[in-house]
Amino acid sequence: MAKHSGLVLELVKREFSGRYRGSSAGILWAFLQPLFLLSVYTLAFGVILQTRWGGMGSTAEFAFLLFSGLIVFNAFSECLQRAPNLVLAHPNFVKKIVFPLEILSWVMTITVLLHALIGTGVWLLGYLLFFGFPGPTIVCFPLILAALTPLLVGMGWLLSAFGVVLRDIRQATGLVSHTLLFLTPIFYSIESAPKTLQPLLWINPLTFLVEQYRSVLFHHKWPDFPGLLLYGMAAQAFAFLALRLFRKLQPGFADML
Repeated sequence: MAKHSGLVLELVKREFSGRYRGSSAGILWAFLQPLFLLSVYTLAFGVILQTRWGGMGSTAEFAFLLFSGLIVFNAFSECLQRAPNLVLAHPNFVKKIVFPLEILSWVMTITVLLHALIGTGVWLLGYLLFFGFPGPTIVCFPLILAALTPLLVGMGWLLSAFGVVLRDIRQATGLVSHTLLFLTPIFYSIESAPKTLQPLLWINPLTFLVEQYRSVLFHHKWPDFPGLLLYGMAAQAFAFLALRLFRKLQPGFADML
């Protein structure tokens, strides 16, 4: 991506600003959307259903634990649902031989991570108001996002290539996203799940990062550094294979559009 960094940054700026162009609130929606979702989930699970994290704690604690997990999940979910349409939405780029199509996945990922950073900023502001200053482990949250990055980029390459070949994949990713929302410990702790299902939850590639994000933000625990390193290496291997597949299928994109 280094030799196309200028182009990537320009497309990210266009993507980020274009999302809110024409709306009265503008970029303020980037802050309002996570707050709205947090309010809805907290009302449904924390107030109406009286859900408590691990069976204890207050509604406020549940809300912040829920929000921290949603930051990671929403980044993954947005890439999962947008990726199949990445190439299909830019047929003019496909027909330009000199345009590096692989950077579209980077543009999507960086834009999504910017929203994750905004969500984290909103979380920190709320935590400061309710509980005071967070612990020193808060400085480690970029490491979790760094481990997530190659997974998102690789998913973009893989699904955007398959999205051209198999159009139905756009429908399937929506179903997968909704399924993962409840198979990832977002609304509940792993410990509260039946022991027979806990190994299944750990197979989910999001579980580890959600737990790490929650640990450094709320539980004031240092992250599992060796685990993050292994996760990042596995994600990079996945991204490498996804890029190879993308480049292998790329010559046929123009004929399939």
